[in-house]
Amino acid sequence: MKKKYIYVHHTCIDRVPNLKSSIKLNYLTFKGISLSKSRAIHTKLTKTNDSLYEAWGVTPLWNAKPFSLMKLPFNPQEMKPFLSEEGIKYHYSKHHAAYVKNLNAQIFNHNFFWLALKNNGEGKPYGEIKNKIEESFGSFENFKEQFAKEAAGHFGSGWIWLVIKDHKLKIYQGHDAECPIKNQVGHPILALDVWEHAYYVDYKNSRADYIREWFSKINWDFANYNLSIVN
Repeated sequence: MKKKYIYVHHTCIDRVPNLKSSIKLNYLTFKGISLSKSRAIHTKLTKTNDSLYEAWGVTPLWNAKPFSLMKLPFNPQEMKPFLSEEGIKYHYSKHHAAYVKNLNAQIFNHNFFWLALKNNGEGKPYGEIKNKIEESFGSFENFKEQFAKEAAGHFGSGWIWLVIKDHKLKIYQGHDAECPIKNQVGHPILALDVWEHAYYVDYKNSRADYIREWFSKINWDFANYNLSIVN
């Protein structure tokens, strides 16, 4: 494969601690995709005409701002007798902070899931991700078997992730809105949504069929990109 330098930028991982959203790649060429500007990657990866999204009623959300934990507009130490500092601390740093983390995790998870899909997925990995899968799992077939087993066996709602930690790829099961970045279990490479809403319309209760077909739509360019961030 011809080597050349290209810059890529993914808005889906902007502001995520310890992840760079803009990096320079020198070991692969994104097939048929010009990635010199952030707008280019959004345009090229978004194959569908905007009118479809307008019919779905979601276009106003494209420019929606992510939620953050607001700074309290008062001194928590001066709210007695209404609330104690301890009460405010528990409410703010435990409950409110958890809601922000979980909300942003679900948005990040879904962005990551969509970006990891491709209309004409090649089916098998190539480049550095291929080498890393073989190094970590022995073969691509072993990886598929193990990933599918964990995804099919995951109890309830959640996400199945391919992550890299300590230079090795691992499979991580996240329950509900769990995210590997939030839980510091590794850097995400691929994600599969196993919430029932992700597959029920097309596959009814057959999660196994959904998982099998997912492998044919993986965007290995995106996987290589994510791997390059931590290499």
